[in-house]
This record gives sequence, C-alpha cells and structure tokens, in this order.
Amino acid sequence: MSYATTVAAVAAVASAGVSAYSAIRQGEQQKEWGDYQAAQAQADANADRSAAEVHAEMIRKMARRQAGEANASLAGSGVEVGEGTALNINKEIYANAEEDAMLTIFGGIDRAKRGAAEADAYRLKGSQAQQAGYLNATSSLLASGATVAKGWKTSFPTTGGASTTTTGGTVPGYSSGDLGSGLRIG
Repeated sequence: MSYATTVAAVAAVASAGVSAYSAIRQGEQQKEWGDYQAAQAQADANADRSAAEVHAEMIRKMARRQAGEANASLAGSGVEVGEGTALNINKEIYANAEEDAMLTIFGGIDRAKRGAAEADAYRLKGSQAQQAGYLNATSSLLASGATVAKGWKTSFPTTGGASTTTTGGTVPGYSSGDLGSGLRIG
C-alpha cells in the first residue's frame, strides 16, 4: 500500500471515529435532555394534582364558612337552624361545595395524567434519539470500513494472474482469491 493510500486510510478511520463519537454523544445528550424534560413534566403533573387538592380543600372551607354565616343569619331571624329550611340550605351549600371540590380534584387528576403522558413521551423521544446516535455511529464506522477497503482494493489492482501489486509486479503468495488480509479462499 502506498504512503498516500495509507494516510488516506488512517484519515478515513480517524474521521469515522470522530463521527461515531459525535453521533453517540449527540444521542446521549438528546436522551439527557429528554430525561430532564420528562422530570420537569412529571413535576408539573404532581404540582397540578397537589394544587387541585389544595383548591378543593379551600372550596370546602369556604362552604363551612358560608354555612356558618347562613346559620347565624337564620338564627338572628329567629329560625331554628337544625331543622327545616335552615337544614336544607346547609345541605345545599355542602352539596354544591363538594361537587365543586370534586370537579377541581378531577381536573387536577386529568392535568396530572396528561403531564405524566408528556413525561413518557419525552423519555421515549430521548431513548429514540440515543438509539439513533448509536445507529449513526455504526453507520459511520461501516462506511469508513467500506471506504478503506475500496481504497485498499484500488491500490492493489487485480491483474488476473496469480499475484497483485501496486506497480504490476509480483507479490509472492497473493492471488485474486485472497480476502484482502492474506487469507486465502481457494
């Protein structure tokens, strides 16, 4: 193999190595970013759920305050607060408040589920990017191997005889049936 061919082969292998490393790092960085985004989306989902529970408790607390104010107002008017209309008013206040609280909780659960699904999507996207990086690295290495092999083959053209050389002379022990590494197939 000539000096120029050797240099070209070394350069091709080095270039493939850099390309492979770059592809792997890029895939790993995209996976790390996907994991970060997933963690953020999961944290947002957890916060949505917690905020809904806190808001629901505030609704219930306001209902207790409203029922207390209604009882005080009715008692000030001389109405018996534990029976009849006063009792019906309190039941309605508590029922409406509980409905609002549950709707708030369900809304928070729904937002949390969407956030968890978004987190899963970010993790999947990151994993796919990492896998693509590995495949791109493999592709770079294989392409380099093909380029080096092609360069090697053209630097040692087959003359159809029992030997090959760069100058048309004879290299003892090599024939057109060689695999390129000195191994014979025939």
